[in-house]
Amino acid sequence: MNRFSFKRSALAVNVALVVSGMSLSGVAAAQQNLDEAPIEEVTVVGVAASQTRNLDQKRFNVGVSDTITAEDIGKLPDTTIADTLQRVPGVQIRRSAGEGSTINVRGMPQVTALMNGEQFLSAGSITTVQPDFTDIPASLISGITVHKAPTASLLAGGVSGTLDLKTIRPFDLDSGVTLAGNAELAQGSESKGDDGKVSAFAGFNGDDYGLVVTATYDQKTMANYRNGTILNGMELIGEDIRDQRDFNGDGDNNDTFLSQRFYGVMDRGTERDRFGLSASFQANITDSLEFIADVFYTEMEDADRKQGMMIDSARGNNWAYSDQFDERLAGPLGGSIYTVNRAELQVRRVSSYAESLTNDRDSTNANLQLNYEGEGPWSGSLRYLHGDAGRSHTENVAHGYLTSGAQHGLLRNDGSGAEPANPRGYGPGDALVQFDRTGDYISLQFEPGFGSDINQYNLVSTYSENNFQEDATLDVLRADAKYSFSSSDIASIDFGLRQGKRDVTRQTHILVAPFTTGDYSADVMWKDSGASLGDTNGDGENSVAGGDMTLGSTNYYSDMPQGWVNEVSDFGPGSVPGTFYFINPEVMDDNIGFQNAIYPGNKKLVQPSRSYQVEEQTQTAYVQMNLEGDIAGLSYVGNLGAQYVKTELDILQNIIGGDRPCSLCTASNKIGEETISRSYDDFLPAANFALDITEDLILRAGYAKTLTNLDIDDLAGGLSVGRSRAGDVLGDQLGVSPDLLVAINGTQNGNPQLEPWRSDNYNLSLEWYFDDSSLLSVGAFYMDIESFIEQGTITKGLPDADGVIRRELPVTTDINGEGGSIEGLEFAYQQAFDSLPGIWGGLGASFNFTYAPSDSSNVDVYGDELPIQDNSEKSGNAVLWYDDYGWQFRIAANYRSDRLDRLADAMGEGVVPIWTDSTVYVDLSASYDINDYVSVYVQGSNITDEFENQYAQWDDYVITQNVYESRWSVGVRGRF
Repeated sequence: MNRFSFKRSALAVNVALVVSGMSLSGVAAAQQNLDEAPIEEVTVVGVAASQTRNLDQKRFNVGVSDTITAEDIGKLPDTTIADTLQRVPGVQIRRSAGEGSTINVRGMPQVTALMNGEQFLSAGSITTVQPDFTDIPASLISGITVHKAPTASLLAGGVSGTLDLKTIRPFDLDSGVTLAGNAELAQGSESKGDDGKVSAFAGFNGDDYGLVVTATYDQKTMANYRNGTILNGMELIGEDIRDQRDFNGDGDNNDTFLSQRFYGVMDRGTERDRFGLSASFQANITDSLEFIADVFYTEMEDADRKQGMMIDSARGNNWAYSDQFDERLAGPLGGSIYTVNRAELQVRRVSSYAESLTNDRDSTNANLQLNYEGEGPWSGSLRYLHGDAGRSHTENVAHGYLTSGAQHGLLRNDGSGAEPANPRGYGPGDALVQFDRTGDYISLQFEPGFGSDINQYNLVSTYSENNFQEDATLDVLRADAKYSFSSSDIASIDFGLRQGKRDVTRQTHILVAPFTTGDYSADVMWKDSGASLGDTNGDGENSVAGGDMTLGSTNYYSDMPQGWVNEVSDFGPGSVPGTFYFINPEVMDDNIGFQNAIYPGNKKLVQPSRSYQVEEQTQTAYVQMNLEGDIAGLSYVGNLGAQYVKTELDILQNIIGGDRPCSLCTASNKIGEETISRSYDDFLPAANFALDITEDLILRAGYAKTLTNLDIDDLAGGLSVGRSRAGDVLGDQLGVSPDLLVAINGTQNGNPQLEPWRSDNYNLSLEWYFDDSSLLSVGAFYMDIESFIEQGTITKGLPDADGVIRRELPVTTDINGEGGSIEGLEFAYQQAFDSLPGIWGGLGASFNFTYAPSDSSNVDVYGDELPIQDNSEKSGNAVLWYDDYGWQFRIAANYRSDRLDRLADAMGEGVVPIWTDSTVYVDLSASYDINDYVSVYVQGSNITDEFENQYAQWDDYVITQNVYESRWSVGVRGRF
């Protein structure tokens, strides 16, 4: 028997314990006495034990993978699942309100997540394969494996990686009753609120049957601020327009100024109430038959509330005055394009902006499973899974004015004559604002006293859009089997069949209220007191200045009900000096109630271009040979196989007409619908090989073809058809009346004909385990990605106004564009210094670094190639820990280099890239074991108050800052 088979046999006895991260069996017998020698079971918890378990899992997996296990029941190393995953080489995270929310593996977000080896539904990401990890309480998860080299038996779904979340089951526990729980208080450096978390665990292992239940609840309010661009939008302003100002003083009018349309500071607070419950029952029905039943439930209510000052030029002239304009590149007028980093801005509009985004989401996943393992060569399992998830989302905006509106000609008229939309506001001249992006924080400075008078504020515009209800169900039936050989290089063969069905429904709506001005009546979404429904005075011209009436009324902040207005003078680091007033975003959480309080009679109006139904069915079959043997006296293990996946889609898509059922709104009329049915097949070979060069040195190699199905939003939506009068010539060609409105083009949200993400992945690594808790490894990887999604044009038959399709016409939508590649290196080092004398023996450290350059078909303004979006070329982690004498301590730093966030406007030889600057986040945790049962702890996240800068093309041209707070928690944990 070789070394691999010996250690894997020992591992099989204890695999559930290692996977769950709760305990680890010591292998006390020699190889030849393994079968008859008793295995001592030792419960191990803490930082050092978790690190050792992680290495065990990595070492004995055939393919390239990394595992993180809980340090104790309900205690992952970091506060969230995503924050924990960022410690894995090649994993990068994206943050929501400072918390880790979603991840990339080796630069790609096309990562699927499984639970106990199978698909599940997450309420915050119903349309995607990767969950929003803010949905899932970390206390319910006992371990996570990141598979970077898939096998044929692993459910396909991740182009760059697959996550497998593990929950604890009864047989993972010691015999008898196990109780655990914790309670903590938390506070942010800026939010200052007293947040809390409680969790409880109860488990019973009766050897032949058992039950575990875990429940957790936490509430937190997190402060995060935004400086710079509040709403995205660029504009190029030439010296040849309107005032023809020679802004850089070079004596001509052929230069162009590049600016963001909006600047400001935003105070954002995110409140999350999160509840989770998991339960598992496990029983040995016979000596060879095991039954498992799991339930996993999550529920979260969250509100993202924003209030801030916003300035803009209201699409006017160049508003920047400075002695130092920076020349960037050749411009469209024959001169150059310039930007400015410090200037006096002559601001035409100053807004008091408030917004509330709420989510109410829940999901339930249930698993029924029969496992068979007899004395013969056959073993297997039969599983049925059902998932149900729903999400209700609202958006509500209150746009107040501090300026009068006269600066950019926004007037109101209730029948008594035209006046500025905010009659009491600042004006009629421009407001002067000192703007500076050269310091640590983007700063805006108004004139002394500006904004301090509440009587100058008026709610000019309010609306509620992008509200939606999403619902999904998931049903899976699968059967897996294994046949083991007693003596062969083929140790066993795995094979299985799977049938999956997912239904997703999304209905998007806006809120509209009835308005009547003169002879005009309409339902309106943008309830703007400076907007007019039409020529109300009948003079043939639609002009408020000329006497036409406008919507709504004045809604001065000083007249608002008690509690509806916030006085704010603190916008976090880099705060704007002064005192300002805002509609309280918390009042806006009830979007219908708020809108009705301002303008009664609101109703929901479906937005068919953003509504759809999708049914996805998958049939999967796989076969995999598991190999084990010797080559030239060196032990090896491996697997070789393939997975076949057939995907069938039925997409109900709305057809949108040219008319609107409302005024000043984003909704359109639905004139029909079509069901698009399509299917595609994928054959996904996979091979992994691990060679035991020495007892502690392992060489791994792997190849796999990978697949990730598209997000439902990429596939489904509405089809808008543009039409015009046929006329004589086209009418004759088509054989229709010249007055018929015929289709001329289309715009489609979601493209049902898109191909999924596909890639060919290669892995090679060398791992040296120089003691039980130490590792030095280096790995190389290459991903050849078939296609990226981009905006383009397809041809499609479009119906004319009479419903008949007569021509194939161009339709703008998402298409499969050119592919790209990511190649890189991963380096990892981990060591426990337990050989050091005395208290120093509790020290340990780990370090990893990933270098992953990438390429795409996009180029920047100079024609230089751009990388894949959201991929940091360099990333790494450094962790120092201590675990001895009842004390545990860990400090961890995570680094990401610059990454491409998004593509903005076309300019120069390409597009303006928006980059996120490099970041280093530092987290800390410490605990002390009062006795064998109770410990106290403190935990800090982002303890250095790191924040994220975004810059457009040039690293000194910072346009946005996301400023996150540090957070600290203290708590007590018990385990009995």
